[in-house]
Amino acid sequence: MIPIDIKTPEMQAISPPAEKTNGNGRPSQNSSAPQASWTDLLDEYEYPRPRQGEILKGEIIRIQEDALFVNVGAKRDAIVPHDEIDTLDKEILDDLSPGDTVPVYVLRTPVGDQELLVSLEKGLQQLDWERAEELLESEETVDCVVVGHNKGGLLVQFGRLRGFVPNSHEPDLKRIHDSQKRAVARQKKIGETLSLKVVEIDRSRERLIMSATAAEKEQRRQQLDELEEGQTITGTVVNLTSYGAFVDLGHVSGLLHISKISWDNIDHPSDALQVGEKVEVRIDKIDRERERLSLNRKALLPGPWESFAAEHAVDDLLEGVVTAVTDFGAFVLVAENVEGLVHISEIDDQYLERPESVVQVGDTVLVRILSIDLERERLGLSMRRVSADEEVTWMLEQQKNKPTDSAPDTAADVDVAVGLEASPDQDVAPDAATPTVTEGEFQTEEEPGEPV
Repeated sequence: MIPIDIKTPEMQAISPPAEKTNGNGRPSQNSSAPQASWTDLLDEYEYPRPRQGEILKGEIIRIQEDALFVNVGAKRDAIVPHDEIDTLDKEILDDLSPGDTVPVYVLRTPVGDQELLVSLEKGLQQLDWERAEELLESEETVDCVVVGHNKGGLLVQFGRLRGFVPNSHEPDLKRIHDSQKRAVARQKKIGETLSLKVVEIDRSRERLIMSATAAEKEQRRQQLDELEEGQTITGTVVNLTSYGAFVDLGHVSGLLHISKISWDNIDHPSDALQVGEKVEVRIDKIDRERERLSLNRKALLPGPWESFAAEHAVDDLLEGVVTAVTDFGAFVLVAENVEGLVHISEIDDQYLERPESVVQVGDTVLVRILSIDLERERLGLSMRRVSADEEVTWMLEQQKNKPTDSAPDTAADVDVAVGLEASPDQDVAPDAATPTVTEGEFQTEEEPGEPV
């Protein structure tokens, strides 16, 4: 039997009976009653008998290579056998020292002189079960690493216990209905850390059920409470639809409508975004009750007017297309979403009563920038301040950039370009197909005064 070197309160209450003495303090010679020894009294003391499956807390007495001795207040010291010592994590053993209090699990109820065998591993598991019960009651979340899976779901490490997350309690797996794809997704989850809630505990069956869906709901609500309208945040594109993109912001997702993706006109969100891409967005609206977010990427990008003002300046020449003609002038589109006004006084050197007499919707024209008002998004343009040489150069460039498979409509069109290259002082023999330049207007001699 292993000697007990730590006395329990019950043991300390037992003391040997005092011997009878005579007047000089020596034991009386007349004492005839047999004296009970300390060992006999210990044997007579009724210790509580540990029962199999019981969890006891005791103090470590000593640690050996093949055993660990623990005083649990029983008649004999508890022993963690060498079979378990060999399997225990080395880090656990290194952290233990005499005097430490540890929980142990009774492996069997000792009979007679049998040793009191206990399990430290199962005792430590007891602490994890207690912690799991606390989490179940408090509904707090805990992070666990996925260590395996089976057909029904994922296996996660919770201390020294294995928790189980059913497929229906993991958002990514829940959305997959194809069994083969779901199996692949489960395999990819191994090594990933999940935020979980404890939803069911059955110690007798060693059953610990956890849920990522329940944890996600709590985290989603918490993040929604922290977000504010107008806030800028970075997220990940997780899905693209015909009407927009869904962006994951951590525990919540928001809709980035197609009209809020870019300043450019796009037919589908995939024209500007890809799944998995990181994007910076602004939160335009939060519906906390319905847990919905409206996002805006376009507002954080340089607008067309900002980009235009950064690339152009007053007096620059631009090519544009006439989009509208009014009584006071013509509107010309010179860049994506940037229109400028050519006032009626800036269309031609001659007085005009109707701008339609010179320009029509759809005409491509060369204009000069007169003013840029970025704050009011207004652009002043002029056609009459484009010199004849500048217009000739522009027209020749247009002719050169025409597709090779688009031949000139008539031979006269080619001759116009050739005639324009001639110096004003150079004589060009007029004929029916050769134009002449007169005061900025292109005329033929067959039909004087008619612009080409």
